[in-house]
This record gives sequence, structure tokens and C-alpha cells, in this order.
Amino acid sequence: MKQALAKQLGKTARSGLAGPWCAGRGFTLLELMIVVAIVGILASIAYPSYTDHVRKGNRAKAQAFLMDVAQRQQNHLLVHRQYAATLADLGVAVGTEGGALGADLASLATAYDLTGMNLGVVTGPPPSFNMALNPQPNSPQASDGSLCLANTGARARYCGGANETPW
Repeated sequence: MKQALAKQLGKTARSGLAGPWCAGRGFTLLELMIVVAIVGILASIAYPSYTDHVRKGNRAKAQAFLMDVAQRQQNHLLVHRQYAATLADLGVAVGTEGGALGADLASLATAYDLTGMNLGVVTGPPPSFNMALNPQPNSPQASDGSLCLANTGARARYCGGANETPW
């Protein structure tokens, strides 16, 4: 029995890694490269979809912000008989605590220029406004165009350009 076991161990030791006991251990380079290629293909499909989703989410936040500011403008008009010229006059602090959107303004400020927002107030008669919110130059929103909202309720993307479309 000992001789048979020693003979079998010697045979396995001579055969190296090609023995039956090591079949299926580890991955070959080819298998690993196939997995890397599949992951790369999936990532190349998923990443553009993800960035498009982020851009649409930022646009929705910006539209909600414009609607909030427009509502505040209408309230300001009722009380003061004129539209406010600045966001501060409306009680909107551009930062983490401002507006009805709260902390969302901090993330919105990375996509749109909130501090340079043009309220487009005309004292009248009749008083009016045409707000424009422009995207940050190096953000995903840069190709998305500016957003506009007027006191008449007119809403547009790519304000004043040939591509102007309602939102």
C-alpha cells in the first residue's frame, strides 16, 4: 500500500501542474481578457446613459428652482407692486440653506450659474420679468443650453437662439 502511494505521488510530482488534481484552478489569461472586454463594453454602453440621466436630473432641479423663484416674484409683486431685482430681495440665499429646494441648491450651483442669474426685471408699466439661468461652462449642462422663464408663464430652453424650445 505504501509503495503504491509513493509511486502515485512520484507520478503526480513529475507531471507538474498538468495533473488531474489541479484542473480548473485559476483563470487563464484568455479568460481574464474576455472578462475585461465584456466589462469594457458594458461600461461604454452604461456611462453615456448615466451622464444623460445626470444632465436631465440637473435640468429638472433647475426648472424647479426657476418655478420657485417665479412664485416668489409673484408674491413680491403682490406685496411691493414691483418685481424683485435680486434673489436676496426674494429671500433666496444661494447656498446650502437657501430657497424651497434647500441643500439641492449646492448641487445645482455646480451645474448652473446661480450667482450670475439674470432676473430680467422690467419696472414697467406693466412690470415684468424674464429670468435666464445659464449652465456652468465646464459642467455636463454646458451643452444643454440656458433655461428661461417669463412672468407670462413662457418657458424655454436655449433662450433667444434658433434652437429655442419650450420645456
